Parts: sequence; C-alpha cells; structure tokens
Amino acid sequence: MSESEYAVVGKGVTRIDGAVRVTGKAVFGDDVSLPGLLHGKVLRSPHAHARILRLDTGKAEQLPGVQAVITAKDAPETPSGGMIKDRWIFARDKVRYMGEPLAAVAAPDPHVAEAALLLIEVEYEVLPAVIDPRQAAEAPPALVHEAWESYRAPATLVRQGNVANYAEVKVGDVDQGFRESDVIFEGRYEVAMAHQGYIEPHVAVAKVEPDGKITVWTTTQGQFTIRNYLAEALQTSHSKIRLIGTEIGGGFGGKNTLVLEPPAVLLSRKTGRPVKMIMDREEDFLSTTPRRPCIVELKTGVKRDGTLVARHAKFWFGTGAYATGGFDFSANVAPRMSGPYRIPHLFVQGYTVYTNQPPCAAFRAPGSPQIVFAYESHMEEMARALGMDSIEFRKQNALKKGDPTRIGPIQESADLAGMLERAAEESGWRTKPKGKNRGRGIGCAFWTSGGMPGSNAVKLNEDGSVSVMTGSVDVTGTHTTLAQIVAEEMGISMDRIQVTTGDTDNAPVAPISAGSNIARSMGYTVKKATEALRLQLLETAAEALEANVNDLDMQGGRVYVKGSPDKGMTMRELYTRSATQKGGPPVASFSSKNLPPSVNYTIQVAEVEVDPDTGEVKLLDLTALQDVGFALNPLSVEGQIQGGAVQGVGYALSEEMKFGKDGKLMNPNLLDYKIPSILDVPRVKPVLIEEPLVAGPSPYGAKGVGEPPIVPTAAAIGNAIYDAVGVRITSLPLSAEKVLKALKEKK
Repeated sequence: MSESEYAVVGKGVTRIDGAVRVTGKAVFGDDVSLPGLLHGKVLRSPHAHARILRLDTGKAEQLPGVQAVITAKDAPETPSGGMIKDRWIFARDKVRYMGEPLAAVAAPDPHVAEAALLLIEVEYEVLPAVIDPRQAAEAPPALVHEAWESYRAPATLVRQGNVANYAEVKVGDVDQGFRESDVIFEGRYEVAMAHQGYIEPHVAVAKVEPDGKITVWTTTQGQFTIRNYLAEALQTSHSKIRLIGTEIGGGFGGKNTLVLEPPAVLLSRKTGRPVKMIMDREEDFLSTTPRRPCIVELKTGVKRDGTLVARHAKFWFGTGAYATGGFDFSANVAPRMSGPYRIPHLFVQGYTVYTNQPPCAAFRAPGSPQIVFAYESHMEEMARALGMDSIEFRKQNALKKGDPTRIGPIQESADLAGMLERAAEESGWRTKPKGKNRGRGIGCAFWTSGGMPGSNAVKLNEDGSVSVMTGSVDVTGTHTTLAQIVAEEMGISMDRIQVTTGDTDNAPVAPISAGSNIARSMGYTVKKATEALRLQLLETAAEALEANVNDLDMQGGRVYVKGSPDKGMTMRELYTRSATQKGGPPVASFSSKNLPPSVNYTIQVAEVEVDPDTGEVKLLDLTALQDVGFALNPLSVEGQIQGGAVQGVGYALSEEMKFGKDGKLMNPNLLDYKIPSILDVPRVKPVLIEEPLVAGPSPYGAKGVGEPPIVPTAAAIGNAIYDAVGVRITSLPLSAEKVLKALKEKK
C-alpha cells in the first residue's frame, strides 16, 4: 500500500503530547496533591521465606504524628490474584519473598511514617528459600504455598506443590521424528530475572469518601484492569471505585498489576484522609513484578540437508512467590517453542513454578525473549555443525504463507524467507566484519498481537473540532495515532482533534495498554466510530444540499458536492443543523470484541567486538527488521523498534536481578543493576516490513509493534559473540565475566 493513498495515516508525526511531557507540565502520580494529604509507607519483609511468629505495632501507633497503622487484620481474609487466587494485601502467617508487605503506616510527614516502621516489632522463623525453578518443581527444599490446593483456580490448570501450572503441546510423534533424524542436538539454556526499569517508580494516591466511594490516582497501564483487580482485593463492587490513570513514566508491563493501591485505600479508609504512597527505587526492585527467570532444555532432530524434523522442549519459568498475571503462562509459552519454523514433530512440556522471589508478571513480550534466546542459540549451533549459513538454514525451515502456527493464527501476511534475505542485505551479512574479534549474529522470532475488547466515542464540537474520548492509557504515543486516524477519516488537520483519556467513571471501557494491542484495538474502534460520525454528517449535508450521500466528500473542515466545491457546508453549520434539526449533537461510538491475533515476524542482526583480555562485549551495530502490517505512524513505529531493541541489549549484556542462596536480592538499585546508557548502545537501524493485515479487523492493516523488537536481541548478540571469538554462552546476561571464563576454558 503506497504512502500517497492517505493524507495523514502512514506519515511520521511527532507525539501530540511531547511538549507537555518534556516541559514538566504533565501530571504524574507524584504531582497529585489533596488537602489533608497523608503519606503512607510500607513495612517489608527482610527475609525471602519465614514464618511470622509475632507482629506488634503498638510502639508505632504511639509515635506522635502517626495517624494509622494497618496489617493483615485490617484487610480482607480472602485471597485474590490473577488466574490463581493466592495473594493477600499483607502477608499472613508467613512471608514468601524479600520485600513482601507486612504493615503500612500513614502520617502527615513521610519521615515520621518511615520512623514508625522501625518501631514495628516482628519475630520470624526463617525457612529454606526456594530459588531455582527446576529444583522447586522437582525436589523442593520447601513449599512456597503449603495450602496451594485451597486456592481458587480454573479447573483447567494442572497444579502440584510448587508447580503453579503445567502445560504441554504434542504435534506428530516426536519419538518417530527422532528416529527419522540424521543428527540430534541437545542444549540447556538459562535466563535470569530482569526488571522493567521504568523511569517512574510506582505511586498511588487514594481518597475514601464518607459514603465509601473510593477514588484512586495511580500510575498504570490500564485503569479499568486495575479497578477490577482492586475491587476483588478489597471485596467491593466496581461501581464503588473511581480509578484515574495519571501520566505514566514507563511501564513495559510492570504497571499492569496492583502494587500500592490496596494499602493506600485501606489507610485512607482508616484515617478519613487522602493518602499518597510512593516507592523508592529499592522498593520497586524488591516488591514489583519483574520478568520471569527461565531454564530451557532442547533436543532437536534434523536431516543432514538442514531440514528440521523433531523437537522435545522442556522449560521451567519461575513465577516468584505468587502467580501474578491474568493468563495461563505455561500454556501461552509452550506452543511458541517451535519458533517461526516448520517442525512436524513437537513435544513441549512447560512448568510455571513458585519460588521465594518477587512475584513475576508481564514484561514486554512475556516469555518470548527467554525461549527465543534458547531456541535461536540452538538453531545457530545446528547451522554451524551442519556447515550451513545461518540465514539459509532458517530460510529453509521458515514458516510460509498459509502455514498454521502452533499458537493458532495462520500466517498470511509477511514472507519470513523474504525478510531473512532482506536482513542479509540490510546488515551486510555476506561480507566479513572488518577488524579482529568481530562477528555477526542473527536472531529470528515471532510474536502475536490481537486486540482486546474495548470502545471509543467521537463527537463533533460546535466549532467544527473533534473530541475523542478513550479509556486507554497513552504509554507509547497511541493518542497521536488515534488523532491521525480521526484526521484521515474526517478530512481535518490534527490540531483540530483532542484525544482525552477519561477515568473509569466517565470513559468508554478500554483494554489495558499491553500486549501490543492498543493501536490495533483502539485504532479499529476509533476508525469505526469516526466512520459512523462521518456518515451522520454526510447524511445531514445530503438532506440540506439535496444531494446523494455518495456524491459528497469531506475535506478541509467542509462537506461539499464532488466536482462543485462551492456547494457545501462547514462543520460548524453541520453541527448546528444536527443539533437543532436532527437527533442532537453529532456523536458516535463503537465497541469491539476480541480481535483475532496476527503474527509479527521480527529479525535482528547484531555486530559485536569482543575484547579477549577482559571478555567485554561491545555492540557495534544492530539491524532490526519487523513485520508491522501497515505503519500508521512510521516515526512512532521506528521509535518502538529502536526502544525495544535497546531494552533487549540490556537484557542481553548486563541486566540481572541477583539473588543469594537465602533468596535475598543483592542488587536492588540502578548502580548494581546495570541498564544500558547512551554510551552502551550503537546505531539501531529499524527496517519496516509493510504488508497490511487482511485477516481480521485492523485499522488500515496495522499490526501491534511494541513488543516484538525486544524478542530476538539477546539471541542475535549471543550468536554474534560466537561468530567473533568462538565461545557459546548459554545463559543471560552475556556478561564479560562469562565470556572471559569461556575464552580461558577454550584455550
């Protein structure tokens, strides 16, 4: 689809809220201030696993200035959570991870609240900590949840002890496939826990009215989702809670769940005053929801000509102390273990396992960077052992148009083999890197994104401008994209459009800004609503102009007869006629159900240089191709690809939450948890592969783009290291220490 077919969509547009954000005018959670505001602080466990023998808040309650102290006694006894209802607002009987909340204090001065925490007396019986997810599943030193059988959970979940869920996928006959294979390869891969690293820590402000109505301001990716979780945790109705999403300083999946909202509400309810709670960086590391660590074992059979025949895969994901998240994680990941390749015989066994670590949840493409690092490292090992070029090996086994994927959707748009060839061209794959100890590596993967149910409303204002009311939070510039769609359909400039995120009391219901679904789901509903508004106005104009609707056009803030531009009406005139002579002011809305998922291919080629004396890996170049369907805003899409790839660089080379054998987190700060700076990241070259989606509703054929770019980065860098110096690192991060050790062992 050529760019010239559209006037606004398909063009690179800067964010409409950019100036507000960079000048400090945007209202973030910490900017919310209310009369009589109290500050809340949380007492957190210093142990990863321990029984609570005694908890005494008496001295804290007597400290001058303290307005309230709350514990599990002040919270509902019934656990809540995602698919498994296994979590309480405050720890009861025992703590299951370092940083778990035990109590909270409110005072006018945050320093007084912090001082009160020191006066709370707690006695513990320390228990063995369960850290390794495979050990936790097979030979645990302790159960994280002794009463796991009592938790409410879907009957479809296969649970046992520390195994929160088991899932498997069987296709063909894997044993027969191995018998038919000429060569069998095996490998084990391990990936560490990683934090989202958003710039703004969690913050929530709660106010409970005398009639029980709850208002919460919070930094969140989805106010309706958090409202629903909060209602369940507090055991109250949705209608009693008004959730207002503030501006958000990054999320990446880390602001999809409850964190500070429940204790803030309970403190406000007890004091009758509004309460603000803010995490410091250490708290955010200790007690939020990072990416799951993972162990993967692969066994793959292949013909000597490079044809993949069979694979047996096993994985163990650590989910932390609680099974946070609203989906069946094992069942979601297991079908992806074949990657974007045709493997006729497949057997996958997947375990999601409780450990004594922070509860894990979503982080940009949940589950995929871990398994892609494993199977793409594995693919590279096979290609080299077979004497094949890495790209040619992947092309030979790539899914083709019309092939079903193991996760459901038929691949019907982009050509993976063609993308692999394009990757070779864009990255200079077939030329040798210049310089010593330099190498290139490739990572190839796919992600699926659909659209969650949601709705939007669009209205024409008296002056001819257009207002869009949405309930979705703008995390990645989606409000700009929605404005582009309205401008395209209405034939007006973007500066005549205002997109507003309402709250749960006044906005149309919208999905959480996650899963790469907003541009597609909300873009689709806004487009349909705008089409309906446009038709209303055309019908009004047709009646007034005594013309047929099909003979009218809408451009430049006017509706006019095609071929006779002087015969027409302005938007102001149409508003007045609609409001006074038709059914009322022009407004339209549209609601959609779940949109079917589409496949997004993502390929990255990394070039690195390795220092053989230190093991340090320097990333020199990164080429990132992505199947985007249709780029609604190419500037924004390129930014998402670059940002995701940079995040993948940190995941590949340095980011790791390090735990001792006792389960205590050893690096809960940004000094010891190394996120890449601008000095660590080279040019990232985004290459957009545009072939509009045709299967399923979508605005102009667009696909979700936010998550895929983080998926193949670590694999590409790991394979580049091998190409440069001949050592294979099978665990993330690919630290200098690991590389140096491997180089010494190679000698």
